[in-house]
Amino acid sequence: MLPVTPGLCRAGATASLLRELSDIKSAGAGGVLLREPSLPDKELLELARAAREIFHDGWLGVHDRAHVAMSVCADGVHLGYQSLAPEEAKELLGLEFSVGHSQHAAELEQPTMAADYRFLSPVYPTPSKPAGIQTLGLSGLRSASMLERTWALGGIGPDEVLEVLDCGPAGVAAISGVFSGGRAGANLEAMLRASGA
Repeated sequence: MLPVTPGLCRAGATASLLRELSDIKSAGAGGVLLREPSLPDKELLELARAAREIFHDGWLGVHDRAHVAMSVCADGVHLGYQSLAPEEAKELLGLEFSVGHSQHAAELEQPTMAADYRFLSPVYPTPSKPAGIQTLGLSGLRSASMLERTWALGGIGPDEVLEVLDCGPAGVAAISGVFSGGRAGANLEAMLRASGA
């Protein structure tokens, strides 16, 4: 289970997210991906440094900004559609970093990927994607290639996590499934219980 922060932080308002990161670590999270596009570099760097302390023995990823990932000795960088290409990120970061990218249901024809892993989404309808976007569903996820390097994302909560994992992906990434209602720690515990972890 990989929690992904929801991207709602604004400049000067990271304290509540840091509390949630501490809560999910206490609840059993082995890592987190920081996805906070609205934060300026300086504040994202401070947030990432604090997250590195919280997840000192776990996995820390930074969305999009490879220079921040490098500065805090993160474990990975996750690339969006306006980011570096995976090949460029690997050349910049070196082999010790894992490089991920996002892929949507409509792009499943892509036969290979240069990234180490991908988020494949949305499995189910989700508030973080526009209405009408094509969803995978369980059958689409099950038939996807490279499942061993795929993290399923999108609309997955405690009621869905086990059936998604049964399709064979490497794991589940969750945004609103964890970071909703101000109960990140409790939400993660529910997800982990439902997954059998």
